Amino acid sequence: MADKLTRRSGWITFAGVAALIAGAYNALSGIAALSDDDTLTAQAQEVLYGIDLTAWGWFWLLVGLVQLLAGVLILQRNMWGLWLGVAIASISALMTVLVMFVFPLWAIAVLTIDFLVIFALLTESEGFTA
Repeated sequence: MADKLTRRSGWITFAGVAALIAGAYNALSGIAALSDDDTLTAQAQEVLYGIDLTAWGWFWLLVGLVQLLAGVLILQRNMWGLWLGVAIASISALMTVLVMFVFPLWAIAVLTIDFLVIFALLTESEGFTA
């Protein structure tokens, strides 16, 4: 019976929790952009390079919801969660580069977490089931 027990990786748990936190944050950011807040609009004009704030808000709301789904699937050790988590962390890292010069410390923190999530998912993937 002891041979049947699978080893739980702390890295995978970290990746799942990080995806849940990032998903909640991104969904709330999307909702904030959709609410047309004046302070957010003023900050966003510097970063978005002419992109419509409503479209940006819907994009981040959808990304946040997908990240929440990925976090749940990662914690369940589902193979779809592995690939969804890698894809979403990669998209998050690419989008964070856009704001690197406006919010440098925040961007460095987000990039670090994204790379740790990708590392965790790709190096500990033997614990996932199809």
